[in-house]
Amino acid sequence: MAVKKTTKKVAQTVITEDKFYTISAANGKVVEVADYNTDNGAKIQLWDNAGAEWQQWSFVRAGEGVYRVKNRFTGKMMDLDCSGVTDGTRVHQWEGANASSQLWVVDPLNDGRCKIKSNLAGKCLDVVGMSTENGAPLQIWSDVNGDNQLWAIEEVTRKPKTSAKAQAAKAKAELEAAADSLTEAAKAAAQAAPVQETAPAVSAPAAAADSVEEPAKKPARRGCKPKAAAAKKPAAKKAATAAAETAPAKKAPAKRTAKKAAKTEA
Repeated sequence: MAVKKTTKKVAQTVITEDKFYTISAANGKVVEVADYNTDNGAKIQLWDNAGAEWQQWSFVRAGEGVYRVKNRFTGKMMDLDCSGVTDGTRVHQWEGANASSQLWVVDPLNDGRCKIKSNLAGKCLDVVGMSTENGAPLQIWSDVNGDNQLWAIEEVTRKPKTSAKAQAAKAKAELEAAADSLTEAAKAAAQAAPVQETAPAVSAPAAAADSVEEPAKKPARRGCKPKAAAAKKPAAKKAATAAAETAPAKKAPAKRTAKKAAKTEA
């Protein structure tokens, strides 16, 4: 009796943008952002699956089979350090940007797993040193078809766990980011504002001197001749002198006329 051979097919996970997924290594550990760190450049590593938000990812479509891989907790993207393309370039998280260092291709295999390749470098997401320990960092490496380059993408169906400590750290980071954003906006507004010309500063003594000299700067009224008052004083003196000289001259003829009249009568 012939035995019919059957090949077990493992269904591939259908990736949709509105869902979250874990990315599991061959040993069951999952890809996470180390210490729920929300900073740019935070390490991406392997750790035991605790059902935490920083261990879950969404795949944001950027083209046919090309995605940006976004962490659920931090909101930042899986990214190549310094946009490196060589073997050993570390993988970290960075804020979303229109950068090819954040583009990844999901290449499915027949066993339900996949390879996740950098669209920029063409190399595989890889566990450094083929480590299976918690905290093992991730990198890119040429495709060697090893277990440390094979990943299972599984949809998250349970509510994620988030510690109070992680939430506090996230809230603090968001406040700091908002403050930085306001500062940058204020700087941009200050640079964009039109420059207003201002009068040069005047010291108090100079301002007082200007106020004293101000009447001299005013135009004379129409019909007024400058320095007219000063000219009147010499004229008055001349008139008085002339009058004084004229008065005695007039009195002399009067006396002579009176004497003449007296002689005539005698």
